[in-house]
This record gives sequence, structure tokens and C-alpha cells, in this order.
Amino acid sequence: MKYFVGLLTALMLVTISCQKREIQNKDRDMVDVNGLTVNKTDFMNRYRASKEFAASKSITPEGVKKFLDQNFVDDLLLVNKAIDEGLDKDSTIEEGLKRLKVQAMTSMDGALYHKVMAKPAVVKEEEIRALYKRSDHGVRIAYIRLSSKHMADSLYNAIKHGADFGEMARKYSLDVQTFQRGGEVPTTLYPGLLGDEIENVMFKMKAGQVSKPIYSSGWYYLIKVLKTSKMKLKSFDQEKENLRRKVQQAKNNQHRNNYIDSLFIRFHLKINKEMFPVIKQAFVPVDRVGKIDESKIPHALWNKPLATYDGGEFSLGQFVSMYNGMNFTSRVPLHYDDEIENHIKTLVVPYLMYQDGVQMGLQNSDDFKLLYEKMRTNALKQEALRKFVYEKVQVTDDEVKSYYEQHKQEWNNQPFQKIERFAKNRLKAEKAKQYKEQLTRRLRNSYTVVYNDSLIAAVATSLDNMKKSGPMFRVPNFQRK
Repeated sequence: MKYFVGLLTALMLVTISCQKREIQNKDRDMVDVNGLTVNKTDFMNRYRASKEFAASKSITPEGVKKFLDQNFVDDLLLVNKAIDEGLDKDSTIEEGLKRLKVQAMTSMDGALYHKVMAKPAVVKEEEIRALYKRSDHGVRIAYIRLSSKHMADSLYNAIKHGADFGEMARKYSLDVQTFQRGGEVPTTLYPGLLGDEIENVMFKMKAGQVSKPIYSSGWYYLIKVLKTSKMKLKSFDQEKENLRRKVQQAKNNQHRNNYIDSLFIRFHLKINKEMFPVIKQAFVPVDRVGKIDESKIPHALWNKPLATYDGGEFSLGQFVSMYNGMNFTSRVPLHYDDEIENHIKTLVVPYLMYQDGVQMGLQNSDDFKLLYEKMRTNALKQEALRKFVYEKVQVTDDEVKSYYEQHKQEWNNQPFQKIERFAKNRLKAEKAKQYKEQLTRRLRNSYTVVYNDSLIAAVATSLDNMKKSGPMFRVPNFQRK
């Protein structure tokens, strides 16, 4: 009897293991790779931008499945291998995945935006009429944008005592679009485009006047009016819709700013200003901004909290890593306390928004789950490619020279020394592609791949109809005559 029960159990386990995995969402998912899926929208967006779509005379289910394999399935096989080998538990990658959760919650297409920001502001008739009444003239301006009140006050005093506004803008302004022109904005500005704190000053100034520092959304502005011009308005009824959009956008912006300001209070943000001297000492100016020299940050302080808030903290190390990882155009110099404090707040805001989203339970919403899983899968794919493919592929000097000899006519017989780096990178990419194909073929024996044949056929038909109907838009021809 015991033998019979054991045999029955074994047979049940074999039966269960042999059962075909089913597509859970048959209207959305085109393929399931051991639980990781590819949805129809992502596939179609990528396929329609591909050379395969451009070159194909007819789109078939077989062609769709081939594209799925090469551009999605192979990558998801590698992601499964990464998960099985615990790459997602690596401390560095795990920290990156935590940041992705914040990004998934706070992005423009994320759950929090839909909950808090997406509802358009209500615009009243009297608000539109008030904007119409003050829209009688426009101004041409130049401005200097700064991150410190101390710096703004200093420049204002210098300009008041004869310093050239344009030169100060070229040297100090943090606005990358205008500083090279001496801060000059190339178009005439009209009421309703900027915040009230700026417009209430700017449109009352005369040509040649320079404003005192104006604080708006974390920045300090010095504004010089270059020229004023009368605006020829149409009737109120004719201008009404355009003015309504301006008022609505301004109210939406104000709602966003008020929401962010409320987070600092509701989550009791506290900034550890005792760390500021450490940041200043490690800050290295580069052009008008700079970077932080990590070697000058004492190791014992790296994980110390630079800011705390209800539900979490923001370490000095996080600040340094995020600051140095930002695009230069997004950084500010770190000479003064208020610059450092404002920049800390800027970097902490997404974490406060994430905490707010969690308190609302948005981490359980489909919007959040789908977006985060997409981001997580992509991050793990990149790490899997690095660890399982690129690190395994080696290219010797002799191989590069041989590759150069085979292809040097493509490079117009340029000297090897000039082409060497390019040839090496191209050869390595080709070898990596071959290695990846071999690896993913083996991985198909380890993971279950299930295709949604009915959806694949429907997508193929839809794409084929798009192809036959011709291009949706004509690409401009920029060739010289």
C-alpha cells in the first residue's frame, strides 16, 4: 500500500510538471517565458520601428514569432537565468531595483501621477477674464537662473553697481538654453506662461530695469526687461480658449508645486546640515557646476543619514552617487548651504512621493505592478547580458588584426591603428551575438516558452494591414538640392 501511494504521488508530480503553462492574459500577452511575458503594445511599438517591418512585403505569424524570439524571448530566457542565480539579490542591483520602484511609482505614466496629478484643474470664467485684462503687452527679457540666494544677491548688487548683465549670465547662469546668449530669451513672452511670483514682477517692469532676486520653484531669478511691446488682442470670445488653457496649465503647475511642498511637512523631512562641510570640501567645480570627489568622503560617513523622513532616510552616499550620476545640465554647484539643501530636497522628493503612494496602497495597483515589472525585467536583462554574455566573450589582438584584414576595404583601407578600437568593438559585438544565440538555445531546455498563437496571428494581420495601407506620415526629405 505504501508503495502504491508513493508511486501515485510520483505520477502526479510528473503529470503536473508536464502540464503546459498557459497564457494568463490572452488578450494582452503574446508569449510567456517561464512566467515573464511580452505584451502586445510593447511588441507592436518595437516591431513597427524595426527594419523588419520596413523591409517586409507581407507580415506573417511566422515572421512575428521570429521577431519575438530574437528581440524578446531570448532576453527573457537570460532574465530567468539571472533570477535563478540570484542576481536580483546582489546588493548593488538590489539597490538599483529599489530606485526603479520609486521611478515606477512617480513617473508621468505611473500610479501616483494618475491618482494625484492627472485631474485637470477647474478654470473659472473670472480667472480667464482677469488674464485677458492683463494681457495687453508682452516683454522681451534676459534672465539669470541661480541655485543660491547668496549668489543671487551678490550678482544683483554687482549689476546694480555697473556689472554687465549679459556677462554675468554667460559666466554664472545655470540655464543651459540661454546662458550663452547672455540670458536672452529669443521670443516675446506674454502673461499666463510663467508663475505669478515671476509675472507679477516682470510685467510691471520697464525696458532696461533689472529685478531683485525672485524665488520660484527652487530657483532664484534675476530678470532684465529688454523691450516691451503692445499686444493686439482679439475679442474675449476669440481669445477665450487659448487663455483658458494657459490658466489651467498654471493651476496644474501650482497644484504640483503645492503637493511637493506638502510632502516635506507631512513626512517631517529633516536635513542633517552638519554634513554640509563634508560635501563642500569634496565638491570640485567643473565649468559652472561640478562633481563630488568620492575619495574625499570619509568611509565612515558614507551610510550616515543626510536626510530623514517618516518611513525612510537618505544617506550621504546616496546623495553623492545620485549627484555624480546626473546629467551636467541637471546639477547645481554646491558652494553654499541653500544650494546643498535645495538639491537634497530635489533628490529626496521622489522618495517622499513613493512613501505617499505606499500609504495610499498604490503599490498594489495594476499601473504600478506592470510598470515596475517592465523596468525590473529590463534592468535584469542588462545585467544578465553583461554577466552571462559580454564577460564570457574575449577578443585577442590577433583576432582583431585578422578581422581588420578581412574588412579593411569597408574602411577605405585606413591604417589599422586608426580603426583598431572600432574593429575590436564590432568583432566583440558579433561574437557576443553568436554566444548569446548558443546560450539561449540551451536555456530553452531549462525554461518553458509558451506562445499565444491566436494573438500572434491577430497581430500579424493587423500589422500587415498597416503595411498595405501605406505610411501614416511622410518622412521629410532633408537632402541638399
